[in-house]
Amino acid sequence: MTIDMIPVGRENAISRTQLCIMTGMTDRQMRREIHDLRRDYCILNVQDGNGYFRPTKKEAPLVRRFVLQERSRALSGLWASKGAKEWLKENS
Repeated sequence: MTIDMIPVGRENAISRTQLCIMTGMTDRQMRREIHDLRRDYCILNVQDGNGYFRPTKKEAPLVRRFVLQERSRALSGLWASKGAKEWLKENS
């Protein structure tokens, strides 16, 4: 899959199912591919069921919201593992 398969603009979003059909990849493979592409490209999925897209400049507020959402998700994961980390300290 190439980045060119992800359309520009929210109104042109493509579903993961459509991407799987186009590429012959499984859903799991496609999730991994999108995850990897996100390291180098801005790919959004606004959780409205329409799918993935690369934002236009006027969609910058969506990019800001995405960054905040992902940071929050990452911090939440760190906090969720705090108790387990403490347990390991006490029991190792």
